[in-house]
This record gives sequence, C-alpha cells and structure tokens, in this order.
Amino acid sequence: MIMSKKQINIFLWIFIFFIASLLFYYFMVYNRNSSVDNKNINYVRAKVLEVISSDLTEEGNISGVYIGTQELKIEILSGKFKGQKLILTNSRLHGDLVYDVVAEDGMEIVLAVKEREGQPPSFGVDTYARDKVLYILIFLFIFVLIGVGRIKGLMALISLIITGLLIAFFMLPLMFRGYSPILLAIITASIVIFLSLMLIGGFNKKSLAAIIGTSAGVVIAGIISLISGKMAHLTGITGEASEQLIYIVSSFPINIKGIMFAGIIISSLGAVMDVGMSIASVVFEIHNRSPELSRAELFKSGMNVGKDIMGTMANTLILAFTGASLSIMILLMAYNMPYFRAINLNTVSTEIIQGLSGSIGLILTVPITSIVSALFISNSSRKNFNND
Repeated sequence: MIMSKKQINIFLWIFIFFIASLLFYYFMVYNRNSSVDNKNINYVRAKVLEVISSDLTEEGNISGVYIGTQELKIEILSGKFKGQKLILTNSRLHGDLVYDVVAEDGMEIVLAVKEREGQPPSFGVDTYARDKVLYILIFLFIFVLIGVGRIKGLMALISLIITGLLIAFFMLPLMFRGYSPILLAIITASIVIFLSLMLIGGFNKKSLAAIIGTSAGVVIAGIISLISGKMAHLTGITGEASEQLIYIVSSFPINIKGIMFAGIIISSLGAVMDVGMSIASVVFEIHNRSPELSRAELFKSGMNVGKDIMGTMANTLILAFTGASLSIMILLMAYNMPYFRAINLNTVSTEIIQGLSGSIGLILTVPITSIVSALFISNSSRKNFNND
C-alpha cells in the first residue's frame, strides 16, 4: 500500500523530531557522571560447556532453590576474551530465587569480567542470558503487528519506537539530573499522544479531537494521583528498586516521590489513548454515515459507545496494577494481616491510588473526547464533510 502525502509529511516531521532529540541528548544529557563505579566491569555472553561438579543442597520447600557451588567449564562468546575457555566456580547460589544461577550443560549465561591494572582479569557468573528469548518475542510481535495491521501496523510500530526513545533518551536522563518527574512525564505523554495518534489516524480533526481528549485524561490521572498521594502521605517507595534509589540520592538530585506519579501517567497512557481514538473514530464515523445528526446527538452516540468501552478498559488498568502487586497480596494473606492494617500500608495504598487514578482519567476521557469531537464538526461540514 502506497503512503499518502500526509503520511509522508508526518514521517518528515518525525525524522526532524528524531534528529532534534539526538542533538538534545548529546549536548544536554550524554555527558552526565555516575556515582556507581562500573568502569572496570564488563558483561559478556558465555556458554556452559560442562558442569564438572555440583555441590548443591535444595533449600526449604521451594522447588529450584539451591545453596552451594558448581564447578563449570565455559567458553566466552563475546567481548575481548571471545573464544577463551576456562574453568570457574559458580558461587552465585545462596538460596535466592531471584538472583541465583543454576548452570546446566549447553546453557548460555552472563559473565561479569573485572579488569584491574597490573592484575589478571577475574570472572564471575552474573545471571542467565535471556536476551535471545526477548529478541524472538520482539520479532514475533513486529511480525504479527505488521502482518495484521499492514500500514496501520507499521505506523503503530513507529509510534512505539518513538515512545521508547522518548522515555529512554529524554524522560529518564532528565529525571536523573533532578528535573521534575511529573512535568517530564506530562511532556513525554503529550509528545507520544500527538505523534502516535497523528501517525495512526492521520492529520485531521478526528486525530486532533482524540489528542485533546487523551491529553486531558492523562493530565487528570496525574493530578488526581498527585493530590491523593500527598493527602495519603505516600513515600513513592514501593519495591526493592525504589529502595535502592535512596542510596544514590546523595549523589544525584532524584525526586523519588515524583517518580511514582510519573509512572502512573505513563502506565495509563496506552489505555487512555485507545479510548480517546476509539471515541473520536466512532463520532466521526457516525457523522459520515448520518450527517444530519446534531452535535448533541453525536455527543450522545459517543457517550453510549464509551460506556461500553470504559468498563473493559478500566478493568484493564485495575487488573494490570493488581497483577503487578499479586505477590504483595499473597504475602498479606500469608501473615493474616487485618484489613485496617493492610489498607493503610504504603505499598497497598500506592497500588490502589495508581489503579484508581488511571481509571478515573480513562473514564473522563470518554465525555471529553465525545464533546470535543462533536464540537469539531462544524455546521457547514454537516452538509458535505468528508473525514479522511
């Protein structure tokens, strides 16, 4: 399918935006310093040729958790020591299901190579090599997306890539430098919404209505979460990764509390965009089929469809946050924690506020997009309006 002139223009603007982003990253972000000394440590791929010996004891009642050591014969597959074979001891077995590595013949692992001046390099088992599985899934996702969606799928893929680049090279580095996470999340979300909906829907009133409705929904979700978080005295510390940030705050002005609220904005972005574009498409399609309908009737039609959509999409957000906190809920049940104690825990309150704030923003996207779409259909366009 040949791209239209509008789509080519959009690609040109995206290219300009991409070049500008690279220049911004290079001059504003790239030259940052780090308090973590990783300069002498490199990570390489290695293959376990043989497990020479295993002195392992199964720990507790959890299957697959061991304590002990393994003697391994490995071959390094990447880096400056590529092709080198050596024998090392795998001491990464402490009964920790998250970080332990139980090596098997033929398995690929990640080695940490530490080099010091005047000393031979030291090698240690770091983790499993999981990247190939991820690459296969990414390829499958791209194949399915483009195979089913064709040109729309390609546009969606480009939109997804832009989103990833914005988060990785704009939002996160500037958070690292101490800028407001909430402001950065709103800016990032606004750019993502504009580029994504323009790519998928084209440059027209329908896309503009979806952009306005979606942006309003995301901002509302962020404001509600911010106000609720302050009233509930949330700390922003919800897991091990958040706790580790405390130790680098002394070196970098990272706003830990703001990161949580920024996460709510970004996590609700996809669902809110889906609702916004769906409602705008419905209103404009109904107008194309029945141009004699008034703005009030078009708004009512958008609301009727939106009521069906918001139920499933609100469930999507709530279930996403619930799934992320499933282990916490099981832990609460295991300790038979009283309801009053559990509901007031920082972690539980945070998850509830995240889910409800995103869902409220999503629900309010429906009436906002419906009314904006109806207003964009002018009196003259009712007679001969052709939305592309």
